[in-house]
Amino acid sequence: MAQESPKSSAAEIPVTSNGEVDDSREHGFNREEFGYNADTQKLLAKNGETLLGAINFFIASVNTLVNKTIEDTLMTVKQYESARIEYDAYRTDLEELNLGPRDANTLPKIEQSQHLFQVHKEKYDKMRNDVSIKLKFLEENKVKVLHNQLVLFHNAIAAYFAGNQKQLEQTLKQFHIKLKTPGVDAPSWLEEQ
Repeated sequence: MAQESPKSSAAEIPVTSNGEVDDSREHGFNREEFGYNADTQKLLAKNGETLLGAINFFIASVNTLVNKTIEDTLMTVKQYESARIEYDAYRTDLEELNLGPRDANTLPKIEQSQHLFQVHKEKYDKMRNDVSIKLKFLEENKVKVLHNQLVLFHNAIAAYFAGNQKQLEQTLKQFHIKLKTPGVDAPSWLEEQ
């Protein structure tokens, strides 16, 4: 909900501005002040669409961090917890068998238990290492992504409200954001090949 509020507010800017430009044309206002107003509204609409592109990019990047990167790390942590429980269970079984008598009946059970224990210990160690790596990368990625996105968001908002169209467009170029032209659909992956 917090993500949609700025997005929907910013989306209204170009729509409102475009509507006012269309109204000026429909009613045939040709006076100089209305021409100037129409040009200003066109510029506002263009800048609003550019700002909206920056906001959409910001939201998409934060969504990716939250819904994919963090979710993937949580999934790995859950797998690690499951591997730890299995490892503990097989370790306990092996300890119990080792406390008992060693005879022809129990030696095959001890060997099998030792094998299962070793398999689950390796799985547990691998998952512990995976969690450690993912948490390290998550921390690095989180800081880097959030810093970059906040810089983008700040620069785009500041340029928009300062009326600096060049700075706004430069901000989008800096972050490699390409705006979709209204009414033009992107080519399918077959058309691109």
